[in-house]
Amino acid sequence: MLSVSEASTYPKVSIIMPTYNRAEYIHETIESVRKQTWQNWELIIVDDGSDDNTGQIVSEINDKRINFLRAGRIAINGKIKNIGLKKASGELIAFIDSDDLWAETKIEKQVVALQKFADAGFSFTGGYNFRRLLEPIDFFYKQKEGVKCDNIFIPIFKSEISTTTPSLMMRKECLDKVGMFNETKPFSDINFILRLATQFKAVILYEPLLYRRLHEGNDSLTHWINGYHQGIAMIHEHKRKLPIDVVRNALFKLYANFGEDCIAHGQTKKAIRNFFIAWQNKPTSIVPFKKAAKAVLQWAKGQ
Repeated sequence: MLSVSEASTYPKVSIIMPTYNRAEYIHETIESVRKQTWQNWELIIVDDGSDDNTGQIVSEINDKRINFLRAGRIAINGKIKNIGLKKASGELIAFIDSDDLWAETKIEKQVVALQKFADAGFSFTGGYNFRRLLEPIDFFYKQKEGVKCDNIFIPIFKSEISTTTPSLMMRKECLDKVGMFNETKPFSDINFILRLATQFKAVILYEPLLYRRLHEGNDSLTHWINGYHQGIAMIHEHKRKLPIDVVRNALFKLYANFGEDCIAHGQTKKAIRNFFIAWQNKPTSIVPFKKAAKAVLQWAKGQ
């Protein structure tokens, strides 16, 4: 591992960490940053008005590279990230959620990849979801190794690319072309990533270097309906740039997955309605009918 002084001549990485009431997890997340083999970084933690002891936990960590900013309660993820971006002084920018973890080589491998592929503006890594430490539930990719540099705009809509922001590293200069995060919508990450993908190539490191913690407080779980509606709107927004079969398949998958989540939340009628819309986008598939029949049977058993 490079010492802080030895790493000082290398590109600096600014890490943006939004947080809200993550006292249970944030220390472990910060330590996964501090253990990085790449040591030339700054960690900008933007607190969205936590009312637990998140701030106290951070203040007890003695590391001058950590900057803790109290933003007050904003509740707009894009605005929180933008506060961090405005403070960033590194040539490269990464993001991490305050309940996730990184492999110790995550930063180093992405820095090296961006140095190797000079025509790429940003990078993603593989990873997995977990509830218990070191016990993967599912991986982002079946492929666990290898590197790819390419345009990923269409592959994103084909569900071939995992676009979770804590795996993202980008050149700060990309902001000159794509601008900052949208501050009017609760979920602006995918919109920001799509803007990156329209302007720059990406380097994909398939190795699992991000460990995404699943728990009841995840924003993606608590705001699941809004997330789907925004996903549908995003597809319609970009459909003129996409082949029609890509649009239909993307809508098919989104509505089918939305239906599955509706079942999980006990909303059988809404599930069936979404399975029907999925079928309309792919009339040759019988999958929506099978899912709808399963939903009806489960509902009948519960009566």
